Amino acid sequence: MSSQIRVLTGTLLIAAVFATASAVDDRFKGVTSVARPSALFTTEGKPERLDFDFGDIKGWIRQKGGWYVEGPVKHTGLRCATYEIGMRFGVGEPGCTNVTWLSQIDYGTREKHCNGATRQHRGGGFLPELAKDFGRISCAERVVRCTGSCK
Repeated sequence: MSSQIRVLTGTLLIAAVFATASAVDDRFKGVTSVARPSALFTTEGKPERLDFDFGDIKGWIRQKGGWYVEGPVKHTGLRCATYEIGMRFGVGEPGCTNVTWLSQIDYGTREKHCNGATRQHRGGGFLPELAKDFGRISCAERVVRCTGSCK
């Protein structure tokens, strides 16, 4: 009986470790969003900007390649870590499946977090090479990267 309890306890401990690791990894994985034309239009009647909704984090890209991202990022540890939000843009099937990425991830924010802080990130970048493909962009991915005491 005691060996069964030890095996069960060990199994629960391993399951708890994997559950914790999975929860941590999910925060840093990329999240994709479908492009939505904004209410801003060019004189030719085409969208000036594409908007992306990643839940709490929002972003957009303009025709000439300027992009912006904004949203809260939560740090769960006491010791400090530095977080960045990056985006990349691509062309995909409906629901952003089978995406062909037109850019690498470009990081636009960088904030130091300590003591379990949630901080609002705001920033962006410029990817002029996307100007020629602006009309094809249908998806974006946002990625949160952490260095330091990440939990």
